[in-house]
Amino acid sequence: MQIKPLIMGNQSVENNVFLAPMAGYTDFAFRTVALKLGYGLTFTELVSAKGLVYKGQGSVDLLKSDNKNKTSVQLFGSQPEFIKAACESEELKDFKFVDINMGCPVPKVFKNGEGSALLTDIIKAEKVVKAAVSSGKTISVKIRTGQKYGDDVATEFTKMAENSGASLVTIHARVREAYYSGEPDYNAVEKAKKAVKIPVIANGGIKSVKDANLMIDKTGADGVMLARGAIENPLLVCEILGKKSPLTLKEFIFSQLDLLSTQEGEERSAVLFRKFISYYLKGLAGIKEFKLKLCTATNVQEIKDILSNIF
Repeated sequence: MQIKPLIMGNQSVENNVFLAPMAGYTDFAFRTVALKLGYGLTFTELVSAKGLVYKGQGSVDLLKSDNKNKTSVQLFGSQPEFIKAACESEELKDFKFVDINMGCPVPKVFKNGEGSALLTDIIKAEKVVKAAVSSGKTISVKIRTGQKYGDDVATEFTKMAENSGASLVTIHARVREAYYSGEPDYNAVEKAKKAVKIPVIANGGIKSVKDANLMIDKTGADGVMLARGAIENPLLVCEILGKKSPLTLKEFIFSQLDLLSTQEGEERSAVLFRKFISYYLKGLAGIKEFKLKLCTATNVQEIKDILSNIF
């Protein structure tokens, strides 16, 4: 794929390889280290617009960032007034970019009429996007191709987003019921891309340079967004960008652990890190014993000692 800067409204980003918002994974520590690898833009975990307006500490904590110029806040919500108020809040004043989530498939979010549920109501979705745009922030929208297999609302919603003032749309090339697996719907993304003038980013199933190239070749998208592929191989972004990584995997992990511990403390960091273990060690042989030790480690230094025996 061609690496290039992207124009988003009156803002620009350095390149067209983005890091997806992933609840529980793209926290402050992971995003901060990931930015050192060269992403054009990263996204926070999903932040409740209503939670932010009411200044819920959990929502505010998700905004922690060392580089707000390269971080987009991903909001979820279905009430335009809360979306606008969140965008205009004091907590978001230093962020240039806000992304509206219309793709989350999780039942708790969906049943509340938020996330991918908005794909069933384009009128409400339009009001949400217009409310966000009216705040003056540079707004992007993340959608899926539909609710169930056979659906394709990507073109309709991408056009709506553009007409409502959004500066970019990311399409997760799967329907809600597919969650995070299955073949991407390249055709749906291609049709949506051809229907608008704003940049379209393609997301879904990109775990290698080959996958990234295939996605661009088949869809004509303006760039790619890495999700689970970036967790399985944090250095993948450098491979796609065609540059040498400034960090080894060990250095990436140790930096992540150090940052995590400054925010969460040693013991909690050890627990939070466990969800990354199977991703980081995927494909390595003879490490079952080390995995067990990592899953019972009680502090960051203990984790580092175990990992030093692996790497």
